[in-house]
Amino acid sequence: METYNLWENNIPLFDENIKNKENENACQIDAYLVEDEFEEHKIRGAMVILGGGGYDFCSQTEGEKVARWLNFFGVNAFVLRYRTAPYKHPAPLLDAKRAIRYIRYNAEKFSIDPNKVGIIGFSAGGHLAGLVATFFDKFELDEKDEIDKLSAKPNLAVLGYPVVSLSEDYAHQGSAINLVGNDEELKNILSLEKSAHENMPEMFLWHTLEDTAVSAINTLQYGIALKNKNVPYSLHIFNKGPHASILAENIEETKEWSDSLKTVLKNRGFIDKQSYRWL
Repeated sequence: METYNLWENNIPLFDENIKNKENENACQIDAYLVEDEFEEHKIRGAMVILGGGGYDFCSQTEGEKVARWLNFFGVNAFVLRYRTAPYKHPAPLLDAKRAIRYIRYNAEKFSIDPNKVGIIGFSAGGHLAGLVATFFDKFELDEKDEIDKLSAKPNLAVLGYPVVSLSEDYAHQGSAINLVGNDEELKNILSLEKSAHENMPEMFLWHTLEDTAVSAINTLQYGIALKNKNVPYSLHIFNKGPHASILAENIEETKEWSDSLKTVLKNRGFIDKQSYRWL
C-alpha cells in the first residue's frame, strides 16, 4: 500500500486554521494494487472507497477491509481520506471527484482502465459517493492543472447503508449539520433522492432493516427516485445486520450483497473473467 497526495499544493478551499486530528491526512488516497499472479501486467478496473463517519470523521474501518476484498478479485482499490467537519460542502465532494480524476490521470501508472473507475461508499461515505454520481460536473472550481480537465463521472457507484436524505424526517441529522450546517436550501439540493437525474452512472444500493443509525427508508426512497429517472440500478434490502456491517461475513443472507456486487463488477468488465479466483 502506498499513499498519494491528491494535490501537491494549492488545495482548493484549504483552511490553515483547521487543524483537528480528523483532517490531518485529508486529501490523500491509499492505493491497494493487485499483485499480478504471473509476470504479465494486467489492466484492471478500480474502485475509490469512501468510509463513513457522519462527515465528522472519515472512518478507515471500511477502507482497508473492502480494499483487500476487491484486490482478491482483481480490482485495484483506492481508499480516500476526504475532508470532514469543520469543513463544509463542497470540500468533501471536491476531494472525492479529485480522487477519480487523479486515478484516471495516472491510469498507466496504476495499470487501470480509465473507463472502469467506480466509487463505493458506506454510510455518510455512501452519501458522498451518491453526490459524486449526481454532481460529477457541478460545484466545480477553476481548473488548476491537467488532472482537473478529466471527467469525474464514475463508471459505477456503490452505496452501502447510505445516508441519502438531508432534509426529510428520516434524514441523518448529524451528517446534514456537519456537511451544510443549517442551510435548508443546500439540505434539499444535496438530498440524493431529490437530485437524481437521467445522466447518472449505474448504481448499486444495499441496506439492512435492523440499521438503527441510518434508516433503510433512505435507500428505499433513493431506489424510487432512480427508477423515476430511468437510472440503471440494483437494490438489496436485508433483514439482519446493524449499521456498519461492512462485508457482513458472519451475517447469513446479508453477506450475499458482496456476491451480488462481485457479479456486477465481473459483468461490467472491472474484473478479469478468466481469473483463477472465479473458478
